[in-house]
Amino acid sequence: MAKRLLDRIYIIHLLMLILIIAGFLFVRYQVHHVEPVVYRLNASQDMSKQDIGFEIPISKGWLEKFGLRANQYDAAVINNTKYPMVDWSVEFTLPADSEISDYWSFDYEILADNRIRITGKDFNNDILANDRATFGFILFSPLTTDIEEFTVQVKPVYPATHFAMFYVTCILTMIWLISLISTISIRVMSVYYKRRREMDRQIIIQSIKTFTNFIDAKDPYTNGHSSRVAQYTKQIASHMGFNEEELDNIYYIALLHDVGKMSIPDNILNKPAKLSPEERKVIETHTTHGAEMLKDFSAIPDIIAGALYHHERYDGGGYPQHLKGESIPLIARIICVADSYDAMSSFRCYRDALSKEEILSELDACAGKQFDPEAAAIMIDLILNNEV
Repeated sequence: MAKRLLDRIYIIHLLMLILIIAGFLFVRYQVHHVEPVVYRLNASQDMSKQDIGFEIPISKGWLEKFGLRANQYDAAVINNTKYPMVDWSVEFTLPADSEISDYWSFDYEILADNRIRITGKDFNNDILANDRATFGFILFSPLTTDIEEFTVQVKPVYPATHFAMFYVTCILTMIWLISLISTISIRVMSVYYKRRREMDRQIIIQSIKTFTNFIDAKDPYTNGHSSRVAQYTKQIASHMGFNEEELDNIYYIALLHDVGKMSIPDNILNKPAKLSPEERKVIETHTTHGAEMLKDFSAIPDIIAGALYHHERYDGGGYPQHLKGESIPLIARIICVADSYDAMSSFRCYRDALSKEEILSELDACAGKQFDPEAAAIMIDLILNNEV
């Protein structure tokens, strides 16, 4: 589950990164694809005070032969904004029967109806913020006629900060960075926690195994019994679908299932002959003594249940409380099967180990009686597949 969650977080981060890149690419597109702005100006107004202003005064004039009038115009396109402008042009209508003679700092073309379009040339094509582009020309005309109306077109050069998408993308980037840093921090903490948890787990296992060695040492014929039962219990539980953390706890619980044997006198525990009814009752107290010894061990859930109920029978004929069926805690039902398998497959002072066929027959016959049917069926499969 944690891995699936982490994979989803990585996918979200990737999608956010794609959105951020797309956002900045869109802003870049906006910066380089600004539509030109058109200003329509009239000489009757103060054209120099507009955002994009224009001046076209006659600096000098004189008469030419044949009655023509020559006027020198020294014009300027004025940028009164805080942004640079490029690709400026000015359109106006020339007086009738007039023509441009000399001109400087621009190119021009004659349009229909005696219209002329003037465009900036080379270095004079750009206008910085609060600056102007100047140009001039000499116009020959039969009459002294002022030019009244002008159309000025410019293309603003906006910075990325001019566009709302830039700030949206920056906010998204900040959110992504914070999320990424948080994810990395959580990941680092998770790795540290797992390493620390593994160290703690090893300490717990070593401590419990050391303790179980004392338990097993009381009976030389069952040496290693607790560790084997713990391993079998974990294998059965794994096939039942328990997760990794639960399997670890189940392993610890099974390791300590016989802790109560520490309270049983050696002469009874190791007696090679058949036990008397009184001695049998003493042996059976190891379940309640074990529960009492583990009552303050709260770090592992259900650890008392493993010690107290692992000799209960599925049909209700076990001890100490004669519980029946699923009223017996599941961990105890699993340990019961694992414990019985190890007892049957191990040499005891009063008998030899049973054969594989005998063990399988006993497990099958006692399923639903002594053993939980599901746990017994899994144990049989483990034996048949040589997994134990």
